[in-house]
Amino acid sequence: MKNYFIAIILFFVGLNGFTQAELENWIMNEGEYASYWENTAANGNPPNYVFSTSTTLANVSRVCYDATYVWVEADGMTTEMGQYLNPGAPTAQGYMYRFPRTPTVPATKTTSPLGGSIGLLNNGVPIFGLSNGHHYNGSGNNGNGEGTWNVEVYLAEGFVLDSTLGAHPQQQGAYHSHAKPYRLYASTSASVHSPIVGYAFDGYPIYGPYGYSTALDASSAVTQMATGYALRNITTRTTLPDGTALSVSEYGPAVNSTYPIGTYVEDYQWSATNGGDLDEYNGRFCVTPEYPSGTYAYFITLDANGTPEFPYYIGTEYYGAPEVDDITMGATITVPSSGVSCFTDPLSIDPLDKEATINTFPNPSNGIFNLKLPDLTGTSLIEVTNLAGQLVFSKTITSNEVLIDLSTEKSLGIFVIKITNNGQSYFTKIALQ
Repeated sequence: MKNYFIAIILFFVGLNGFTQAELENWIMNEGEYASYWENTAANGNPPNYVFSTSTTLANVSRVCYDATYVWVEADGMTTEMGQYLNPGAPTAQGYMYRFPRTPTVPATKTTSPLGGSIGLLNNGVPIFGLSNGHHYNGSGNNGNGEGTWNVEVYLAEGFVLDSTLGAHPQQQGAYHSHAKPYRLYASTSASVHSPIVGYAFDGYPIYGPYGYSTALDASSAVTQMATGYALRNITTRTTLPDGTALSVSEYGPAVNSTYPIGTYVEDYQWSATNGGDLDEYNGRFCVTPEYPSGTYAYFITLDANGTPEFPYYIGTEYYGAPEVDDITMGATITVPSSGVSCFTDPLSIDPLDKEATINTFPNPSNGIFNLKLPDLTGTSLIEVTNLAGQLVFSKTITSNEVLIDLSTEKSLGIFVIKITNNGQSYFTKIALQ
């Protein structure tokens, strides 16, 4: 007997236009351990790569949610982390991040941190900001932390990043991505809208590089999203991109061969006249496969050759209001002890595991949901059990669609749906909230 966890396709769209994509798109651990190619060369170059398997579980270990938030727990490691050039090895970090399920759009925007996490890939690897953690201090790029002229990360570090996730570990072992998480969208054709690769801390999705050419028309052609950022036309660094005139003590170095244009984050400026598809936050309001009624979404940006292009993930500010604890250094995020449902198994599975398509919608549900079995014929036995193994619903059907009512079920959380058809059993899940 074969058991298959079948991909759940979520069709429910709430009043705010959102589906449940913020729950189903996380890549959950299924018993895999993190693994990586470590550069063991003493000076890093020429590299000497050694493949190692960690004792840390890969990807996302737990997702919890209520009506307001999604909490994601991960150690920041995945399988076969690529061949980055710098020395050091990834280590478990014990992350817990919180995402709003209904993002808000403030009139006053929040600056995206130049260092540290700004969002999370759907495999639990953090996305880091636009700087390498150094700034110009009057004599060189030796200042630590943020300053007026912050060293742009890809010009400084792009050559050491791996080709799988555009990532590497920093000195404390925190593996993180700066640009082009290629593995997460590579299996999707460039003629198809890119998948979600992660979420920014304001709760809005981050997609791969391809979207609909007409933002609100899902029938329009798919095209590579173009950023509206470009290098400034300056020879001296005496003003910021927004036109702010600096005092002499805040001046950066003149543009020259030592400090070429593009050395600093502040060397870039967004303008509508640059002809990009994306706004100054590196996103747009659009329809997507997961959000057919529309959502604000960020996009990965690449140039025509596929090279990462500034600002890579999101711009210098968030479009929505980020969770403050996510971007506050040293803040502790905990999951409430009550009123929250959690799961450690995926709500969606790699389509390669799919032998029948079983649609369960809406999911999560208030207890009343539709189950559609388009690929199955004949009589099917539907059984729903809670995670304690107790049968809470059973029905035999001869059609391929059934309305299931669990609205009187007193417990909430994840329930397992078993479909027995022609001697084979198929499994999917439903979340009650």
